[in-house]
Amino acid sequence: MRIPPQTWMTAPETRAVMDILNRDGDMARFVGGCVRSAVLDLPIADVDIATRYNPETVTKILEAEGIRVVPTGLEHGTVTAVVNHEHFEITTLRLDVETDGRRAVVAFTEDWREDAARRDFTMNAMFMRPDGSLDDPFGGHSDALAGKVRFVGDPVTRIREDVLRILRFFRFHAHYGRGAIDPAGLHACHETAPLIRELSGERIRVEFLKLLVAPSPLSVLEIMEKSGVLPVFLPGPYDFETLSRLIAFGSRTPDPVLRLAAFAPERADQAFRASERMRFSNAEAARFHTLSTTELAPLPEEAAARREIYRHGNALFEDLIRLQAARGVLDLRHAERLRTLSAHWPKPELPVRGADLVKMGLAAGPAVGEALRRLEAWWIAGDFAPDRETCLAETRRIIAEESK
Repeated sequence: MRIPPQTWMTAPETRAVMDILNRDGDMARFVGGCVRSAVLDLPIADVDIATRYNPETVTKILEAEGIRVVPTGLEHGTVTAVVNHEHFEITTLRLDVETDGRRAVVAFTEDWREDAARRDFTMNAMFMRPDGSLDDPFGGHSDALAGKVRFVGDPVTRIREDVLRILRFFRFHAHYGRGAIDPAGLHACHETAPLIRELSGERIRVEFLKLLVAPSPLSVLEIMEKSGVLPVFLPGPYDFETLSRLIAFGSRTPDPVLRLAAFAPERADQAFRASERMRFSNAEAARFHTLSTTELAPLPEEAAARREIYRHGNALFEDLIRLQAARGVLDLRHAERLRTLSAHWPKPELPVRGADLVKMGLAAGPAVGEALRRLEAWWIAGDFAPDRETCLAETRRIIAEESK
């Protein structure tokens, strides 16, 4: 079986790496996501290469031809070749020696099938030679075309090797699946779901947010809830209707944090915090909390809307508007008017800074902060209209008042 040559396969950078690695025969093949995408005629994100060479040999023969090699994961047999700013992750064929559900101790092999047998799903266990011919030991080609996400070999064995594969199973079905979810895989995920508690929050976050940006993740989320997988790391209640309406509004780039706030908002009185379990960054956690807990009542006056834009910033305000419309708090026409207002009114900056107050003779410290807070409140009450000179005059009045 042969895949027609695609642009990324024949690019000079790709050809340079593959020609060098295959100089002595069939020593390197494309693997993983780029092969799956080639089969499905989808755009690729990265070019991954599997090779019979060990990392030291890969480095030696590429550097001998002037190609820069970065040792990105030597313990797992991975280096990265860089050609004209294009990156190629090159990994030596491996087999698992020891696994604990989170990480694996591996040994190198020269057997393509042994490497394929340790991979998660059949559609990820295909190799492709530079001429487009496929090596497909587990039927990944037909599974990919049929939209069937199927574990390689025994599903429970694959999951116990790496528990994250539970979430990957659902994520892959959300993105590539068609029809009913694979029953054997689903049963294995149900049986092993408690093991998710052993995963780090970072790994859960990355995988689950990738699931949420699927074109329509709702049916998969329903299956995850019914199978007992979802409550293990994201307790309910779940709001499928709000998420459905949010998705229906459409967006060029699906926003996973916004979708999560629609689906499982974080409540102020909630003991379990999804943002903490998934180890959100401080900025992500603050945004998620604001999206979850802020309710914007209808804002009939533009001045009130401008105050909210100033409080949250344009981007977050527009997210809140979309979310409130999805929750049914705002009607769609009113939400559209508010989004239009935001698009034409960038959040302004207070025209006066602390340095200006110091120049006026106010001692640096808490007094400056307090004067700025008073000035800002006055400026907001004036609907952000006072310009710098007017604000400076008000600042002098505030300082004079404070000095009495």
